[in-house]
Amino acid sequence: MLTIISGIFVFGILVIIHELGHFWAARLMGVRVERFSIGMPPVIYSKKIGDTEWCLSAIPLGGYVKMAGFVDESMDTKITGADDEYSSKPVWKRMVIITAGVIMNLLLAMVIYAALSFTQGKTITPVTRIQVEEQSPVARVVGFKTGDKIVSVNDKPVHSWNEIIQYFYDDIDQGVRFKIERDGTIQTLTYKKELLSRKKGELLGISPMFPAKVGEVRPDMPAGKLGLQTGDRIVALDGQPVSTWQEMTEIIRSHPGRPIAIEWMRGDQHMKGTITPATQNMTTSEGKEETYGIIGIGVYVEHLPVSLKEALVYGVRQPFEIIAFNIKGLWWWISGVKTADETIGGPLMIVKMAGDAAEAGWVQLWNLIAALSSVLAFFNILPIPVLDGGHLVFLIIEGITRREVSIKTRLRVQQVGMALLLMFIVFVLFVDVNRLLF
Repeated sequence: MLTIISGIFVFGILVIIHELGHFWAARLMGVRVERFSIGMPPVIYSKKIGDTEWCLSAIPLGGYVKMAGFVDESMDTKITGADDEYSSKPVWKRMVIITAGVIMNLLLAMVIYAALSFTQGKTITPVTRIQVEEQSPVARVVGFKTGDKIVSVNDKPVHSWNEIIQYFYDDIDQGVRFKIERDGTIQTLTYKKELLSRKKGELLGISPMFPAKVGEVRPDMPAGKLGLQTGDRIVALDGQPVSTWQEMTEIIRSHPGRPIAIEWMRGDQHMKGTITPATQNMTTSEGKEETYGIIGIGVYVEHLPVSLKEALVYGVRQPFEIIAFNIKGLWWWISGVKTADETIGGPLMIVKMAGDAAEAGWVQLWNLIAALSSVLAFFNILPIPVLDGGHLVFLIIEGITRREVSIKTRLRVQQVGMALLLMFIVFVLFVDVNRLLF
């Protein structure tokens, strides 16, 4: 139920903002708006206010603004030449109206990213030592081993996991060189661009080897009650030395409800105590009930404050980075480097992502909305009939030739565009179902 509700919420925000952009721009330019619909027909509820019929429709996967004198996907060709019709306005005003939805989606993404950056700050994972995930063919081909410390990526020095990931994806389709420190020596490992075409080849199959250092502490859990603090480094559990998060959690998980000795360092101070991991129950994928211990701490990350100027710069830049990465993914699909199920996500996938984000918290949900709003802006401005970009092409042609494209031509192009769009939607739904089921 949470997945469905969050999916409707996400789609609702994106559609309302996009269509409000067209609506406000139309009204500002003196164009009469006949209908504003959230969702696609059939109409569930409608109310006319002034010249506009406001509708709530059954299918929550889109929306539209119907302007007087506008030949759109509804194929309505009723144009009287009245002053308040779209077709009666100068080209520049119609361009403003057509691009307003895309601009609003970009502005929404910018505002969300800037607000989250300013309020949440910057999270840095100060780890460059890695562990290789099980059954990771890409990591094995590249030559990574658990315990390697990544020193640079494509000759750019790295000091955090954030930098490793950023530099890797910046150059993933060109090939990436990793300099690593192993057993006191520096070695070079290469991710060849040919690996990208493998199934999940864009995933290196490595993760940070977190030290046994305390991050967030829950005060109601055993660690908080014992007095552990963020930044403490656990050095021994149950008489066994530990240095990594994995070593530490294995011991804790194996002692649910049983007291164990614990030793930790707070700066130069060596401290000792006894801790009893709380009991946690879970059901495995095979349906078995398992019990394990937890003490209520998270991995150590650094939270850095962000100034208002930095947040605004990030807010403006991030949507275009999201768009650039989506262009790259689209090209991988078109060129055959990656398959559709690895690069394309449709409504079902978005609903699933919305549910996962909602479970993770409001910050993740708003991050998802900002990313999707960026992507929606990009796809809507593509020069494809029916989409905003397709209408913009007609206006550009009119602006250059000083002649309006005939209604007959526009209708034919719109019909072809609608057919292609419907075929693409069916294809994307097939990809979604195939990915989710298999």
